[in-house]
Amino acid sequence: MSENKSLFVWNNRSYSATELVDLQEVPEHIATVQSALRFCLSQDSEWTLQTSGSTGAPKTLALSRAMIYGSARATLDAFELVPGSTAALVLPAKYIGGFMMVVRAFIGQLTLHLCEPRALPEVPEGLDFVSMTPAQFIALQEAGKPLKVKTLLLGGSALASRFDSASYQGVYLGYGMTETASHIALRSLGSTVYKAVGATEFSVNTDSCLCISAPHLGIAQLQTQDRVRLLDKKRFHYEGRLDHVINSGGIKLHPEKFESVCDAHGIQAVMSAREHERYGQVPVMVLRAMDDVKAFKKALRHWEGTAMPKEACIVPEWPLLENGKLDRLKLQSFIKSHPDRLFPL
Repeated sequence: MSENKSLFVWNNRSYSATELVDLQEVPEHIATVQSALRFCLSQDSEWTLQTSGSTGAPKTLALSRAMIYGSARATLDAFELVPGSTAALVLPAKYIGGFMMVVRAFIGQLTLHLCEPRALPEVPEGLDFVSMTPAQFIALQEAGKPLKVKTLLLGGSALASRFDSASYQGVYLGYGMTETASHIALRSLGSTVYKAVGATEFSVNTDSCLCISAPHLGIAQLQTQDRVRLLDKKRFHYEGRLDHVINSGGIKLHPEKFESVCDAHGIQAVMSAREHERYGQVPVMVLRAMDDVKAFKKALRHWEGTAMPKEACIVPEWPLLENGKLDRLKLQSFIKSHPDRLFPL
């Protein structure tokens, strides 16, 4: 086996993978990089992580080495990254986005700058590749510190439309999930068309939900709950979630959990969402009457932090599908077109 020439830059010093792993008493963000590199240097057949997205208990997921390496190679090829290309890690390596940056650097023999994960990241200029969340990207724009990088990959949540512009050259939004070891499709900002990465191909079921085939990841068929308009087996337009999950800055909220509590208290309420420039989406509680607002606050007072909706609106009637079920996409459209109906909780 040939020598791995990947380099990891931390505190203005470059380390090989083995040198970095051997460091003692390092901060947490470096310790998580060490953990990822131990996997790369080992013969372990899979890597286990805990997802952080839901409001309930984290879900443990095991990804095979074949899937992880297949995903990393597909990204290296898609962005034409070669040995010696430069990149930066600004995400926690204990989650899939940051973990995959470490793996890409290792197998692609890149030079990876290890930056502390922050809401407003500090990134060296002139790099070939950086991956971050839309919230970090927006924070940099608003701070007047746009990145000077050849290729920037965004993922983890939706991007506000104000920043989804072709004027941001070399910036891509990824589509994927932990189960696919990061993105399996990409689109340029300002475009609405996602294009497959690697050997990935797409189809849809009878609900127009995306089905993924990715032989380079060992995925024969993975059915999602994402509604799309399929252009061909390599391209699609994303239209929305069928299962109603709200992705707020990477935190996935399940409306049914909130709604079941409301129902138990006799409150007619539905959790929807509106677009947010920094977090992609934020939850909005939709009610039928003002009388329900005080009761709603009392019923959900045990919910904490970001999971608790901070806004609400009143609708005259619920929008329904032909089968009588609630039309959640139409409800989101109502919220978007009637911002004057929103009020703080």
